[in-house]
Amino acid sequence: MSNLSENGEFPTIERIFELLDDWRHLPDYQLERRADIFFALFLPEVLEKHFGICINPILIPEFPIRKVTVAPWLAKNRRDDSSKKVDYLALQKSPDGKSVLQAFLVELKTDMASRRDDQDEYLGYAIDAGLQKLIKGVLEICSGNTRQKSKYVHLLYLLSKVNLIEYEDNLFPVKRGKYSEALKRIKEKVEKRSNWPSLKVVYIQPETGTIDFNEIACILEKVKGGEIRSLFAKFLRTWVADKAGSPNPKTLRSC
Repeated sequence: MSNLSENGEFPTIERIFELLDDWRHLPDYQLERRADIFFALFLPEVLEKHFGICINPILIPEFPIRKVTVAPWLAKNRRDDSSKKVDYLALQKSPDGKSVLQAFLVELKTDMASRRDDQDEYLGYAIDAGLQKLIKGVLEICSGNTRQKSKYVHLLYLLSKVNLIEYEDNLFPVKRGKYSEALKRIKEKVEKRSNWPSLKVVYIQPETGTIDFNEIACILEKVKGGEIRSLFAKFLRTWVADKAGSPNPKTLRSC
């Protein structure tokens, strides 16, 4: 099977961005779900430049916030392990890299219309609960009836890599509603720990966010070199200038 495009050329990185740019104008196409990997590549750098702090390069994508942990009235019962997902959990690290000074719940919006009041409210509940409770909520999900137990092992390992928990081997099997001995030890250490960093919500969106797309483009453009960096900056500015659905379809490259 040929990988040649219609004009006889092999696909390029620029073509990836062109497809994202063209398709974002279509109904139900969620740009943020496709472009989030490019944001993730540069997010630690962007947060560092915006806040003037050191950010751990390890991000936690789709970080789960257990409903009953932060807003019990939204859950069906005490063992309801359903959760809301935050696009990224990012962490400010100490100069020696051994401790966490602040945590950021980062939400990415590529369309201003996708910002929702109920999401703002839920993130507010998460901030009030604090990071310790959010981590305990993750452990509760692990001990519950989730069908993704093996994937939660990977999440716990990643959380240990950013110094939020101490990882244990032999985490499973575990019966619903009960901790394995390894999970129990992790939970006990989480409960005993006192130096939990504060939480802050960061919205990344085209305009008027905590960090807007033009600011990201400026940060990327200050460092020369790298095709993805320069193309991403270019298309970020395009996504601000031309809102999704606004241009005349006849002006799009694909027509």
